[in-house]
Amino acid sequence: MNSSVSRCARTARVGFRAAAVTTLALVASTVAAVAPVTTGAVSTASADCFDPVAAGASVASRSGELHRFDPQTQLVPETAPENFRAARLPNGSVTIPTYMNIITAADLTPEEQAARSLQVDQQIAVLNRAYSGHSASDAANTPFRFSLQSVNFVVNPDWATMAYGSPEEKAAKSALRQGDATALNLYAADIGGKLLGWATFPQSYAAAPKQDGVVLLLDSMPGGSAAPYNKGDTATHEIGHWLGLYHTFQGGCQLKNDLVNDTPAERSPASGCPTGRDSCRSQGVDPIDNFMDYSNDGCMDRFSKGQSERMSSEWSAYRA
Repeated sequence: MNSSVSRCARTARVGFRAAAVTTLALVASTVAAVAPVTTGAVSTASADCFDPVAAGASVASRSGELHRFDPQTQLVPETAPENFRAARLPNGSVTIPTYMNIITAADLTPEEQAARSLQVDQQIAVLNRAYSGHSASDAANTPFRFSLQSVNFVVNPDWATMAYGSPEEKAAKSALRQGDATALNLYAADIGGKLLGWATFPQSYAAAPKQDGVVLLLDSMPGGSAAPYNKGDTATHEIGHWLGLYHTFQGGCQLKNDLVNDTPAERSPASGCPTGRDSCRSQGVDPIDNFMDYSNDGCMDRFSKGQSERMSSEWSAYRA
């Protein structure tokens, strides 16, 4: 998919790939988003449509500044019954078995393995804090908690620098993935393309179960070198996708945007921490502090109640 094509020019596109994923990257020159198109419908252009070309030009003017970037995100088919709405799961009622794979090009020393293991423990703590609503006073408490099952140290020079959609990614996941649809598999490596990470959506599990999971830049975990994205919230963001959430800026200022009612629409991704930004004419200021925006890790601290409800429904439809 050509990420430089604006949403306005793609209003006739309704096809999807079954294994659609979302990717997140650090780039210095471009920010773009792909339009949401609901199953069986065509999104319509409007004066408020998000033009990634214009956004990229704006970002490029701030030379040297790193940004999150997601060239591939799209709405994937909602294959559950059209009006499916399961009862909202209770807070903290779902414990997700979590398998961490640390993939490196060379053997780690015992001291390096110990340091990485501590980093993994800190990452799980970040996830549980975020998904329990303890990261902000008005953050939603979700049904989900994460229980680390194992840390697997893997030495493979090809897999260690895997690129999005590459044969190396497919091979690594096919060899390493554990558990069923309810199991979260994380693959942390020195991934290519200046990417921070990417994730599969729950709707894609049935078609490609061995490819399900989240890939992370190793140094995006707590204490890593990928500042300002090194507090562990790349994993928080990507697992949000794994649980069925889209970006808060999905579709720009369209009313349906991310399919969540209580996240104000925003015309384009946020970068840094632009407090008070209000890029759309309705609904309030942009949700730059939401985990599903592109703000710095230090700026993101909450899921909304609507996002918690959507994750609950998606879990019941596709993973439970």
